[in-house]
Amino acid sequence: MGSTSPTTTTTTTTTSPLTALIIGANGYLGSAISRAFLRASNLPTPNFFRVYGLIRRPSSARALALQETIPIVASLSSDSPSAVTQAVLAHSRTWNVIVVCTEPSQSDPVAQARHWLDVLALVRGLAEASTSIPASGGGGGGKAAVTPLVLWSSGCKDYGTTGLHGGLGLKPHTESAPLDPPDVVRCRMEGALRALEVAAGTEEEEKDGNKSAGFDAVVVRASPVCGYSGSYYGAALEYAAAAAAAAATSEKEDNCGKNEAKVLKFTADANTIMHGVHVDDCADAYVALARTALFDIGHSHSLSLDEESGNGTPPKSDVRAAVAGQVFNISGRRYETLAEVGTALAAEYGFTGGAQFSVSADQMPENFDYRSSMEFLFGYSQWVSSEKIRALTGWRDTRPLFSEDIGRYRVAYEAAKDGGSENVETVRKRMMGDWGE
Repeated sequence: MGSTSPTTTTTTTTTSPLTALIIGANGYLGSAISRAFLRASNLPTPNFFRVYGLIRRPSSARALALQETIPIVASLSSDSPSAVTQAVLAHSRTWNVIVVCTEPSQSDPVAQARHWLDVLALVRGLAEASTSIPASGGGGGGKAAVTPLVLWSSGCKDYGTTGLHGGLGLKPHTESAPLDPPDVVRCRMEGALRALEVAAGTEEEEKDGNKSAGFDAVVVRASPVCGYSGSYYGAALEYAAAAAAAAATSEKEDNCGKNEAKVLKFTADANTIMHGVHVDDCADAYVALARTALFDIGHSHSLSLDEESGNGTPPKSDVRAAVAGQVFNISGRRYETLAEVGTALAAEYGFTGGAQFSVSADQMPENFDYRSSMEFLFGYSQWVSSEKIRALTGWRDTRPLFSEDIGRYRVAYEAAKDGGSENVETVRKRMMGDWGE
């Protein structure tokens, strides 16, 4: 018997691209967010995101284009916000989602504050254009007015530190926790809060005659992220590699100690909480917020019900309101401790004696600079709750924790380092105290 070919039915549909602008798309987090919006699934057919990346340097455009993000080259550090706005509007007049994830030089507080004001001016200019098209589409090339959803990146360091694992009264930082940031991230935090105030049309804004910002703002505070070029987890790998090299040198110089088991030493407490998340999982959380606000996909009906209809489906305005004007933390499904991470690093880098913690400074190897890694890496204890975004959007992280698959993370990091990753060099400089560009 001959086989019967299946019948293929072809239907013609009109695609409806949603526009997403990633400001700082060539950065470690920005590039991950760009990829996440490109692969976004579970959108009402036939919608998809057309992703644009705003970058400063022409040299970064090729990498964005290779990942199918449309590069827009313009710089707020050399051009006015209005000039950058026009460069962006040349690609699209309406914007569904705008993601802010820039990292300006943090060595000059005045310049950094100016940067965040310029970013806000850019967002306001784009929002004004996006919302000024008549609802009927007249004069807008067939497009209707769109109020952008602005996802403004800050960070969980805005809250400061929590206690150690096992400590009495230990609680995670939720979105309502008091703000107590280190000085190095204070300007970033203030810029994000300013965006919330502007979008909300606060009393101060009304005094200035600005009653409608034209966009909905969300502040996103992610915990440290790992994966690929590593971000600050890359510095953890560098720490172990440097300690291994120092131990090997000492072993050669001291024949008496050559048979002793090598130990990876840390001055920080073993119970220091290291709460992170893979950068891909973090980026997917941004998409989850946008998807929930735009389409009510993954929305937890326990948070906002249509009580009049009784059918458990919240009105669209209520769904977007559950996202707009809010702060959301992003963190892994559980935290790790320095004991877990340190033990994994010791095993990966051949420290047969394991890891040792709470080591005094005079017991650290003399030929090893350990101090630069302590404050922001191994000594910053913080537990962060991400239950709010999980309950509202259905987002969850799926990638292995850093200590669970450290070998693979090491391979990826070393490949990025060998390839001349800008992120690797930026983190290296910051670990040495250079927070410039």
